[in-house]
Amino acid sequence: MRKLKCFDAFILTILLIGVFSCTKKPTEWNTDWVLPLCSDTLDLTNYHNDSTLDNSNAYYVVDFHRTILDAYLKDYLELPDTTIHQSFSPTIGIGNIPAGFTFYNAVETHELSIPDVELKKIIVSEGSIKLSVYNPIATAAYYTITMPGVTLNGLEFEETFFVEAGTQENPALGEAVIMLDGYELDLQGTGVMGSSNVSAFNILQTSLSITTDPEGENSSLTTSDVFELDAKFENVKIAYAMGYFGELSFSDTSEVELPYLDLIQSGMLDLPESPLRVNVANGAKIPASAKLTLLESTNQNEEDFQLSSSILNTNHFIAPATGSWSSLVPGNYEFTVNEDNSNLTDYIEHLGSKHRIGYDFKMNPLGFGTGAYNEIFPTSKVRVDVSTQFPLQLGINGLVVSDTLNFEVSQLQINNIIQAQSLELHLNYCNAFPLQGALRLKLLDENLNVIHTFYDAEFISSALSGILDVTDNLYKVYGKSVVSLDETATSLIPETHFILIEATLNSNSMLSPEIVSIPSDAFLFFDSFLKVTTKNTIK
Repeated sequence: MRKLKCFDAFILTILLIGVFSCTKKPTEWNTDWVLPLCSDTLDLTNYHNDSTLDNSNAYYVVDFHRTILDAYLKDYLELPDTTIHQSFSPTIGIGNIPAGFTFYNAVETHELSIPDVELKKIIVSEGSIKLSVYNPIATAAYYTITMPGVTLNGLEFEETFFVEAGTQENPALGEAVIMLDGYELDLQGTGVMGSSNVSAFNILQTSLSITTDPEGENSSLTTSDVFELDAKFENVKIAYAMGYFGELSFSDTSEVELPYLDLIQSGMLDLPESPLRVNVANGAKIPASAKLTLLESTNQNEEDFQLSSSILNTNHFIAPATGSWSSLVPGNYEFTVNEDNSNLTDYIEHLGSKHRIGYDFKMNPLGFGTGAYNEIFPTSKVRVDVSTQFPLQLGINGLVVSDTLNFEVSQLQINNIIQAQSLELHLNYCNAFPLQGALRLKLLDENLNVIHTFYDAEFISSALSGILDVTDNLYKVYGKSVVSLDETATSLIPETHFILIEATLNSNSMLSPEIVSIPSDAFLFFDSFLKVTTKNTIK
C-alpha cells in the first residue's frame, strides 16, 4: 500500500509539471517615440532693414527712422472747374454784311474765383478746356478764340473753327476740347492791362473774333442776335504756381509701430539716453511753421502714456526753400526732444509698441504779410521725419517676452499619448543673448486660453556664463531639462491648439539692472519634444 501511494504521488507530480509547462507567459516590451512639440528662434534679424536696427557692427545700434508726412504741394493746389463766358450783341442793326467780313473782335477780362488764393502765374500739368461757340445768323462763320497770356512753348493759345449757319431760336453750335498740359497761364492780365499791372491776380483774358464765311452769302445783323463763347476749364492740376497761396495747412495724427515691443508683456527696461529728433523740410518758397501736437504710446497691456515736453504745441519757423526748378533746396528745421525738455526716458521705458504722433504744418502762418510771391515747383513737398539713434544697451529686470506657435497632432498621436505608460517633455536651448531668465511653456486652447503650464520657471543662463563660439564670435550657453508629465497635462494635449513660449529676462540678478550691449547676431533657440513610452504586449 505504501509503495502504491508513493507511485500515485509521483504520477500526480508529473501531471502537474506537464500542465504548468504547457502554460505560456505574455511577451511584453516598451516602445519609445518622439512627438515634436515646438521649435523657435527669438532674434532680431527681421528688423535689420526696417529703419529700426543697424547690425553693421559687432553690437546692435537702434537707428529708428520714420517719415510721417511726405506730400507734394502741387497735389493740394488745383484750379477749380471754371467756365468763362463771353458774349456779344450788336448795338445797332446792319442790313447787309458781305461774305468774309469781320464784324466782331474784342478782348474781355475775367476774374477767377479761387478762395484765399491769389495766383499770378501757373504752369498746368494736366487738364483741359472745352470751347463752345454759338452762331445765331443765317450764314456760316469762322470763330477765332485767343487767350492773351496763355502760351505753350512761347506760342499764344489760339483756336479757330468753322460754325454752320443758325437762327436766333436755335443757334448753331461749334465745340472743341484742348488739352492744357504744359501751358503757362499769366494771371496778372498783362496782355491787356500792360506789364505795370504787377498787383493783379486771378485774371484770365479771352479774345473772340467772328468772320463770316468768305464763300457764303451776304447776311444781316440785328440787335437781337447774341454771339456767345463758353470756355470751361476742367480737372486742371498745377505743376508750378506763383502768387499767394493762403494759409495752407497739414494737420494729422500718424500712427507708428515699433517691432518686437508688442511681444513685451511686463517688466522694466533701462535704456541709455536717446534723444528724439524731428526734422521738417519745406520744399516750397513759402514761409511756414510747424509744431508737434501729440506724442502718445500704447504698450502691450493697452496702457497709454503721453509725452510731456516744452517742445509740444510750440510753433517753429521753417524757412522757405531756395533756388528754383532743378536747383531747389528745401528749408529745414530740426527740433530735439530729450531728457532736458521732456519725460522722454519714462516715455520710452513705458515700452509702447504703438505710437501716435500729431503734427501741424502751416504755410504763410502770418497771413498775406509773408509775401505775395510764393512759389511752388513740381518737386516742392513737405516732409516730416522722426528719428533717433543709440546703442542697443539694455538694463532689464523682469522683462517678459512671449511668442505663440500653432500646434497640431494627428488622432493616432493623440491616442498614443492618452494610452502612454509615461510621458516626458524634453527642452533644449541655446542662448546667445547676454541676458538670463526663466522659460515657461503653456498650452492654449482654440480661444487662446491657458489650460496648462509645463514649466513654472525653467532657468536660462546668460550667454556671458557660456563659452565663446569662434565661428560666429558669439558667447553661447546651452541647457536642457526633462519634465515628467502627469495625467492632467497628458489629458489636455488633445485640447491644445497653440503653445505659448514665455521668457522672463534679466540682465543680472540684482534689483538694479546692469546695462549690457546686445551682439548683432544674438539669438535664443529652443527645441522641445514629447517622449512617449507605450507598453506593447503579445499573449
